[in-house]
Amino acid sequence: MSVSFIITSYNIDPYIEKCLQSVASSARAGDEIIVVDDGSKDQTVDMVRSFMARSDLPEGVDLVPVFLGANTFGGVGIAANIGLDHASRDTVFFVDGDDWLNPATFNSCRAVFDQRGVDFLMVNYLEYDELLDEMRPPADQGRWRLLDAGFTPQERRDFALSMIAVPWRKFYRRDFLKTHKLRFPEGDFFFEDNPFHWAVCRAASNFSFFDQVICYHRVNRPGQTMASTGAELMAFFTHYDLITADLPADDPALKVAAMRWLVNNMSWHMTRLRPAVLHAYGQAAAARIRAFDESLWNDHILTGFAQSPMIDAILSLRAGDLAGFVAGAKLDNLQRQLETLHHQLLEQAETGADTRAQIDRLRAVQEFDALTRRF
Repeated sequence: MSVSFIITSYNIDPYIEKCLQSVASSARAGDEIIVVDDGSKDQTVDMVRSFMARSDLPEGVDLVPVFLGANTFGGVGIAANIGLDHASRDTVFFVDGDDWLNPATFNSCRAVFDQRGVDFLMVNYLEYDELLDEMRPPADQGRWRLLDAGFTPQERRDFALSMIAVPWRKFYRRDFLKTHKLRFPEGDFFFEDNPFHWAVCRAASNFSFFDQVICYHRVNRPGQTMASTGAELMAFFTHYDLITADLPADDPALKVAAMRWLVNNMSWHMTRLRPAVLHAYGQAAAARIRAFDESLWNDHILTGFAQSPMIDAILSLRAGDLAGFVAGAKLDNLQRQLETLHHQLLEQAETGADTRAQIDRLRAVQEFDALTRRF
């Protein structure tokens, strides 16, 4: 089995070298590494060229550079699709240019994918917090415990749809993607991996899961999409429309999964939205939530999110109470700011107490020294 690694990059010169080295260490003879740079303005392209010139690749591994020269609109969708156009191996594996792979576990998962012969294999990853300099599991880590070997095909699909959608945690059979014409949506928006994930899960006839960490994903770095705090988050409503546009009428489970997907994503949006965008965001959210099927709303969303911190916001939006939604969101934001300030003051107080203790100890030493000098 051969792999087409598709690396997408944009203004990531502090990170691209580590990414390339990790992919090169994971690749085998017969593989190819496709680097699609989306018009970087820093030294990213120069660093890719330098890597190519050093020939730091295993024998029999091809490196295919695709330098677009100008940044395409939206997120990674266009660059990822260009990578798919260049892919020629059996398997496709996406890599964010600021992430890096674990070669040993990557090849363990590669063997599992090859053995199982599925359309795609979903694996696991860790987040590396650039700000805190620490590793942590992703938000869906706890869901792995719910995976059951006895799941029906529908339950397996719903489980896959409930997991974080990122493409760089999956091995894809290239013929499967090509046969079903599966590509990322292209437009002036980000987070396009979400509708791509839905299309993949709906088209796949057989897929599998393997709880093994193979990738380290950077978060909290400057310029990163997941750091979004503004109107770009409204792309999720565009993606919801795309996801639900052709859902079969006889599959209510898919409709429920889409509704849950939207509300779950709104949960993390609400902790990031700036006050200036709340009204426009609320309008877009209300238009979708008010259109939820009444029986599905009552049986699944109300019951499923009854204990969620989002419940008041959801109810306001369902009722069309935009003013109530905005006021509640602003209050929640203020409470988060107060909690942050409270923690900062506690830390400063602890630091201040330590400083005072150090000063007292120093003063005691100085007094003792003065006494000894007298005698």
